[in-house]
Amino acid sequence: MLQISPSLRAAGGLGAAVLLCGLCSLAPGQNTPPPESVAADQSQIPETFFYPAPPAGVDPSTLSDAALAQYGFPPRPDAQSAPELYHRWRRLVSTPQTRIANPRLQLTTLSNGPAKNRQLGPATGNVVSTSSSNWSGYAIVSNSDTFKTNNTTVSAEYFVPIAQQAIGKCSSTTDWSFHWVGIDGWISEDVLQAGTEADASCSGGKTTAFYAAWYEWYPFSEVRIGGFGVSPGDLMGVEVWYTTAKPHGHAYLINYSTRQSTTIGFNPPSGTSLMGDSTEWIVERPTDNGSLTDLTHYEADAFNYAYAYQGKKYFYPGANPSGMTVYNITMYCPPWTPDSGCSESTPISYVKLYGDYTLWFYDENIAH
Repeated sequence: MLQISPSLRAAGGLGAAVLLCGLCSLAPGQNTPPPESVAADQSQIPETFFYPAPPAGVDPSTLSDAALAQYGFPPRPDAQSAPELYHRWRRLVSTPQTRIANPRLQLTTLSNGPAKNRQLGPATGNVVSTSSSNWSGYAIVSNSDTFKTNNTTVSAEYFVPIAQQAIGKCSSTTDWSFHWVGIDGWISEDVLQAGTEADASCSGGKTTAFYAAWYEWYPFSEVRIGGFGVSPGDLMGVEVWYTTAKPHGHAYLINYSTRQSTTIGFNPPSGTSLMGDSTEWIVERPTDNGSLTDLTHYEADAFNYAYAYQGKKYFYPGANPSGMTVYNITMYCPPWTPDSGCSESTPISYVKLYGDYTLWFYDENIAH
């Protein structure tokens, strides 16, 4: 029988979620995070809930919907209306894996916030070319709270890119790139999201790279997931979903290359709630203590199975969903960037769509 902490019981209980995180941090090692990104006060880590692995020998794809929720697995797509996505989900949950049930968490000074400095370009049908100073990727946007339905989910699989600094650059100041799926942030001020980061600094001609998995509900800052290995070339599966019952936010991450997984429940900051007006697949340069960072030279990054699910409806970047606007987002230098050769008309990260749900991200100019 699962035990619920007294603090959760006093709050009315949270089903099968178990509160396990107090003051915790990443263990030191070769993949040591850049020290300037670590928050000084680790006691501000948001309340986080972890889930146990199912009993040995149980195929999670055969579990009931209630049992899937009990063990922290993403909601099951409908096998009849979306057979290919059901197959992807079955691989996500049924691949032999070691559940990291009590990962070490580390609060950072980095934030993956809403899209900044949005500039709308030409439209082709309901697809709008647009730009942002911190996002590149695709967003599907509704004029209502379409994605606030219980068990709304957004997902992708992608390979972790190699983190480098731009060609010819060697700076001890870290460059950052965050690769994620999420809900909200194109119009709203909240973002429910999870993914990985690939960062790089340089000294004496030698690059030091850092990789980690993370989750965040902005305006909380990024929280890194320690004990869950991430390396360049690893194939990741990431799914984020919303439930009307607490905890409202959920992130399931699996590293197919190492066969590790973890699943996390978390709530929004006080005074924040999910607006549910957009879903997205993004490569971002984060904000550190209020300032935009430089983007890592990540070379190329492929997202596959980029889709969102709400009720019985599925949404893809290339499917032109009825009643929605799809934004193809290119990251540009913001107008105040003083770097030589970088202005608001200089693209530094862009995306190409192949088919309905395969995205390839590329960097260029000062990021390349």
